[in-house]
Amino acid sequence: MVEMYEETVEGIQVIHAVPAGQYQRQLPTIFFYHGFLSSKEIYSYFGYTLAKAGFRVILPDALMHGARAEKDDARTVANFWGILQNNIDELAILKDVFVGCGLADPQRLGVGGVSMGGMTTMAALVKFPWVKAAANLMGSGYFARLSHHLFPAFNAGNIVQRDVFEREAGPLLSLDIGGKAALIADIPLFVWHGEDDDVVPFAESQRLREELADSGADANLTFISEAGAKHKVSVHALAETTAFFATKL
Repeated sequence: MVEMYEETVEGIQVIHAVPAGQYQRQLPTIFFYHGFLSSKEIYSYFGYTLAKAGFRVILPDALMHGARAEKDDARTVANFWGILQNNIDELAILKDVFVGCGLADPQRLGVGGVSMGGMTTMAALVKFPWVKAAANLMGSGYFARLSHHLFPAFNAGNIVQRDVFEREAGPLLSLDIGGKAALIADIPLFVWHGEDDDVVPFAESQRLREELADSGADANLTFISEAGAKHKVSVHALAETTAFFATKL
């Protein structure tokens, strides 16, 4: 059995899932992020499934999404990279709150997410040494290259010059996974990606796999590709993500 709550933590709306009767216990905790133009509710099945496996799961709404949504989708699209950066900033807040109140085990903290949430996961893996296990589903950590063709606008309503974008997005671009294989080599990392993904290219995950292998940093990598799958999480991916966290966290 699982209990699921809607809560607001430091102004951030979250779904909070726990094994039934264990809300007040210190538990291994996973922060799980949804994709772009989605919401915490859409991916709440990850919360249910992971809580059923024994984890506390915190599923936040990203800025301008879900309970924080804008009426104008175009404005949200124009702020993609800023929203991604905000996820990282707010993750630090959420971690401190749940560890600080004794609900999250500080030695067993994981991060996961889908698409933009997978990108959040990769940035968190680089930035936060407290991440003990991470699951990236059809995301990418190669922000600098991807930002040339995926939602290249930074400010709402304006397509900015590249130098302006790089200055504004500097904190995020500094977390690009490129060249940082050694930094994450000791952290269990799960990557799932559909080979026919039409939004975030499968080649992004393949590049990560090759970079880790070439650096001898892939001992803790669990890599699953799914033939024929596009930009949608499969039942198999959910099961494998849960099994990964159950084993590694």
